[in-house]
Amino acid sequence: NTQEGNSDETLMFRINGVPVAVRGANAIPMEALEGRYVKGMHRTLVKSAADSNMNMLRVWGGGIYPFDEFLDACDEFGVMVFQDMMYMTVSIMPGASRTPSQEAELRHQVRRMSHHPSIVLWSGCNE
Repeated sequence: NTQEGNSDETLMFRINGVPVAVRGANAIPMEALEGRYVKGMHRTLVKSAADSNMNMLRVWGGGIYPFDEFLDACDEFGVMVFQDMMYMTVSIMPGASRTPSQEAELRHQVRRMSHHPSIVLWSGCNE
């Protein structure tokens, strides 16, 4: 049954009101040490995803915020981004509250990335 809202339905995205079938993967840090990143590696990753008929990459919230090169490549190749913020699940730390430094971080990252049309979903925490 493909009727919207039944228990047989999997996660569905609506982008600008249009249902979109998503094919993608998690994007985790490609390198543990940021200083070892090589120019072009993010572009190669995104192009590979697009060439594999993926249309969305989820930036995993347990890693790091994406480099501009990654988001520029997603814009270029038409790969949508599901952007996690770098915070853990609330159930792991019940009663945790936000701090001024967290708010400043979120404001900075949203301002930095918000001009990218490829970002179609912002998630407040990881999983």
